[in-house]
Amino acid sequence: MKGISAFVSIVLIIALTISVGAIFSRWFTSYIRTTSQDIEDQSKTKITCSNAGIALSRVTYNQTSGYIYGYIRNTDLVSLGDIDVEIFLKNATRIFADINLSLTPGEQNSFSYNLNTANYDYIRVKTNCSNVYDYLMSEQILTVN
Repeated sequence: MKGISAFVSIVLIIALTISVGAIFSRWFTSYIRTTSQDIEDQSKTKITCSNAGIALSRVTYNQTSGYIYGYIRNTDLVSLGDIDVEIFLKNATRIFADINLSLTPGEQNSFSYNLNTANYDYIRVKTNCSNVYDYLMSEQILTVN
């Protein structure tokens, strides 16, 4: 009894190699396409966000009511969305005030949040552009009774 002939084994190895290559080629092409699209989207966002700006102003904490309030202004050329306020307490706790605000260039809007503690370290406003934010330290925030 003989094994597989040399010719048949070479044909099988070549067929296997071509099959594996075709499967890898299909996956690799899909991977490159997806990665290229992700990079393009991130580049567009970075370029857009480089012309964006946000600012907190006239932020006040009222000790009697427990509310912290102030104004958020879009200071640059790009509309911003998903604007939220984060309050960082001195014990390293973060309070997320989900105001989900959108501002067009130059637009300003007020915010208020029932904080009920004067033990905050700073307040930060963040946007849908991760590099576009503003913050005020507690010393920069007016406290009233």
